[in-house]
Amino acid sequence: GPSGVNQLGGLFLNGRPLPTCKRQRIIALAASGARSSDISRSLKVSNGCVSKILGRYYRTGAVGPKAVGGSKPLMATPAVVARIARLKLEQPGLFAWQIRRQLHAEGICAGSGIPSVSSINRVLRTLPSDLRLAAEPRDPRPPVSPLAAPPGPQPPPVPGSPQGCAPGPRPRSGGRSRNRNRTVFSRQQAEALEEEFQRGQYPDTATRESLAAATQLPDTTIRVWFSNRRAKWRRENKQQLEAGGAGDSPG
Repeated sequence: GPSGVNQLGGLFLNGRPLPTCKRQRIIALAASGARSSDISRSLKVSNGCVSKILGRYYRTGAVGPKAVGGSKPLMATPAVVARIARLKLEQPGLFAWQIRRQLHAEGICAGSGIPSVSSINRVLRTLPSDLRLAAEPRDPRPPVSPLAAPPGPQPPPVPGSPQGCAPGPRPRSGGRSRNRNRTVFSRQQAEALEEEFQRGQYPDTATRESLAAATQLPDTTIRVWFSNRRAKWRRENKQQLEAGGAGDSPG
């Protein structure tokens, strides 16, 4: 029997592909002009699953799932991983989508064999620590202990305190640092992200890759934007429900 319930309320069997009858229903609805997000809500199947089934059908014409227990061909081969590491070592500021474009330009991978942005990010996260340290910019100055006093004249002693003791550091208000780097989106980037959010709140890998190419944003930034946008959407829905409930209550 079913082993779980997805976020749309649909039942699924963990580790097993979607039944063929439901796959055929997805393709029939898409042929009638329904959007993948509408199909997802109607059949209670995740938007990512719908997109994968339709994408494979458009590419190969196949409706049924691939062989159960099979695996995808390895795209991050040792030669590709070595080139990714070298590019990151030479240019630490490169994003995964820029590395992917460079791999394609150099012809290291075939057209369909280029690792995805997510796969390149996984390679970067699993690089050996000595490679990551070598890629990080180094400060030629010797490290300074945070407890060491800065050079220069010492402040005068505070009245009432022991002679020679400088006043202690003032406590900060709030525990968080205010120097947070926030991404500023251009109007075109914000419109592209919002338009895709209206189609589906959980974009799959292919959708995120096309968004990264269109907006020049890294995959991690796109993931964070969608997560924040879903939280905002839930807050707005909750406020509307509360406002509607307050209006219906007796005066």
